[in-house]
Amino acid sequence: MLALLTARRPRVEISHLLFFAALWFTFLYNQAFFRNAAAVYGSPWFLASLGLFLFALTLLVLSLLCVRFLTKPVLIVMLLTAAAASVYMNSYNVVVDTTMITNIVKTDRREVGDLINAQLLLHMLVLGLLPAFFIGRAEIRCAAFGREIARRAGLIALAVGLMLIAIVPFTADYTSFFREHKILRYYANPATPLYSTLRYLASLGASTRSAARSVLGLDAHIPAVDTSRDLIVLVVGEAARADHFALNGYARQTTPRLAQEDLINYPQVSSCGTATAYSLPCMFSLSNRADFDLDEAHAQENVLDVLAHAGVNVLWLDNNSDSKGVAQQVRFEDRRGPEVNSVCDFECRDIGMLDGLDDYIAAHPSGDIVVVLHQMGNHGPAYYRRYPAEFEKFTPVCRTSQIEQCTNEEIVNAYDNAILYTDWFLSEVIGFLKGYDSGFETALYYMGDHGESLGENGLYLHGLPYMLAPEAQTHVASFLWFGANYRVDRAAMRQRAAMPLSQDNYFHTVLGLVEAQTSVYNAAQDLVIHGTAIGK
Repeated sequence: MLALLTARRPRVEISHLLFFAALWFTFLYNQAFFRNAAAVYGSPWFLASLGLFLFALTLLVLSLLCVRFLTKPVLIVMLLTAAAASVYMNSYNVVVDTTMITNIVKTDRREVGDLINAQLLLHMLVLGLLPAFFIGRAEIRCAAFGREIARRAGLIALAVGLMLIAIVPFTADYTSFFREHKILRYYANPATPLYSTLRYLASLGASTRSAARSVLGLDAHIPAVDTSRDLIVLVVGEAARADHFALNGYARQTTPRLAQEDLINYPQVSSCGTATAYSLPCMFSLSNRADFDLDEAHAQENVLDVLAHAGVNVLWLDNNSDSKGVAQQVRFEDRRGPEVNSVCDFECRDIGMLDGLDDYIAAHPSGDIVVVLHQMGNHGPAYYRRYPAEFEKFTPVCRTSQIEQCTNEEIVNAYDNAILYTDWFLSEVIGFLKGYDSGFETALYYMGDHGESLGENGLYLHGLPYMLAPEAQTHVASFLWFGANYRVDRAAMRQRAAMPLSQDNYFHTVLGLVEAQTSVYNAAQDLVIHGTAIGK
């Protein structure tokens, strides 16, 4: 390292640097792009054409952005961004769009630990830090203004000419590429990660300029005839794909304890998004998925705030990253460390969120109570860490966060063991609620935030753009459980449960559970059908 620091600074012509930088970006950071393109297009000649097109496009962008003193910062940022993105694109076949950038920014230290490994560090050193160091030390030489303009025009003309050479012989294939295979374009690196980062920063700037949160459902109230108290637990699952819950017909018995409970199960629920940072605010928002906007959601109150307006005691307990802005105005407690969670081994367990809940209920002797439990659940890629050893029923399991190195059987086994732990956790929450049947009308509402890809078609984890995401990332598990004193028409609810539903129902079902009356409530989207005892 000392030799590198003391060595003579390399000299390089800016036009030569941009040409070789375009080659570097195209052929060292785009393994995922070419792999996915090869799966769609079998012709090696068209793949070579795509490589030439991507190189020419990258050269064109660099020629427009890298102007004198901007050259070093632009190239260094692009190098580091592309190197980091390529690790996860290559390993998990994810795409780094705006939603993924949001998820990355809001990921906590524990989740980052699951994603950092020797492969990432080596990749970042060789393909990120070392070339960035070279760029930083290099003496970049530019010609006189007029000559430099001529050279830059020549580079741009070369790039455009190469793009035409790439496209003309394969017009039909490029028509298919642009019209029918949009997902392939998302793998272009560094174009997509940089564009997504800029969009995220723009949205961040817009959100900081926005006014205070707009009030929602200020007219909310509990009817005077409703004299019984409710104790409602809302459990938000993590990466809980519906087709791996035995409740939904999965061949393995992953939910043995829930199978013994009288649930209203919802086998056909679609998520609002494919990542927690998007789905969680959307679930609790008044907006449906079709018109949901993340910035608008952060600027408006949500269903928890409406409950608070109605006089409901609201508590959010979190064993995941955080509430993604949902619990800004209600009581929030972090349960991710041993100092606040008594059930921790190599990580703190979801069951620890029940610690102190009896004290909270005792401290609120009047009014309904709604408690949100945000699970760690099946957060990937380290599924093997998501459950205690005694829940390792399905073996062998994948014991690394580099799940692309494991067999499909090992990945699925680890994932299913985590669901087995969630089954136990949820049954314990139900048992906890049964202990309060004498003083409350109790209920539990469980819903996963999004699904998860486990290697199908080379896809892992989640976060693909919704229009391109497989059902595994959008089909989530969900059910309702009611205590002995909660009157509902189970037959009518089960009949409706067979219909296709979505997280659009969540806002209104939560209001329906406490029978809050407000102008923002839509009974048609409420899944709760109350029984003959209207006054609870």
